Amino acid sequence: MSIELGLKDKVAIVTGGGVGIGKETARKLALAGAKVVIAARTVAKLEAAAAELVASTGGTVVPIAVDTTSMASVQALVDRTVELFGGVHILVNCAAAPGGLVRNAIEEADEDMLMLDLNTKLFGYFRTSKACVPHMRKAGWGRIVNVGGLTARCTEALSGMRNAALVHFTKTLSDEVGRDGITVNIIHPGVTRTEHIEEWFNEMAKEEGTTFEAIVEREAGAPAALKRMLEAEEVADPIVLLASQAGSGITGESIAVDGGLSRAVFL
Repeated sequence: MSIELGLKDKVAIVTGGGVGIGKETARKLALAGAKVVIAARTVAKLEAAAAELVASTGGTVVPIAVDTTSMASVQALVDRTVELFGGVHILVNCAAAPGGLVRNAIEEADEDMLMLDLNTKLFGYFRTSKACVPHMRKAGWGRIVNVGGLTARCTEALSGMRNAALVHFTKTLSDEVGRDGITVNIIHPGVTRTEHIEEWFNEMAKEEGTTFEAIVEREAGAPAALKRMLEAEEVADPIVLLASQAGSGITGESIAVDGGLSRAVFL
């Protein structure tokens, strides 16, 4: 038995869609028949990703540049999407610096970097949701999936406040728009193999005089129940489920997709 996703001809915007989890989510949405807009700031990388996704899926994937720290830029993204495809049904928010920009002691923490973290992720997700919700309400159907992070549930980094705030935003917005057929959920990925994580772990290995493999074992292999790093598609799959008709009964939820990395019990 196969799950009917009901995504054919749905219009999706995936921010941060040029790399990593965002790109893999865009791939799977396109394979399911959705018309996909991938959005990010780096135009060349975005255009290359779109070309690759079209070639690998045979679907519709359009790159549109956006700066989620600007409401005008976000509105232009949504307006252009509606101009191209007639509406917006799905928003996947995935545009942010992995791990956060402020991960050190408070004496060394940079206020400007923390503000940028919040402006890009917390307020960026707010801006895209604000611009997309009217079109979802008009359609009587919508899905918003926010990609958060496990720092929402631990004390690992000061930048985790952006993810904790996103949980509140997700739940509050889900209450507001549920009556209009719109669901809103947040996914917290664990350590996932992406371009950014590989670059980060290689930098850590160089600084500590060890190997990339040793960093992966310490950060993901040893502490996780699955004893390995996750692959991007393993995070993209539940995102696509939540973005589909099959996820229609799930809203306001905060879900870890972490391979058993977190140990807390949530009732």
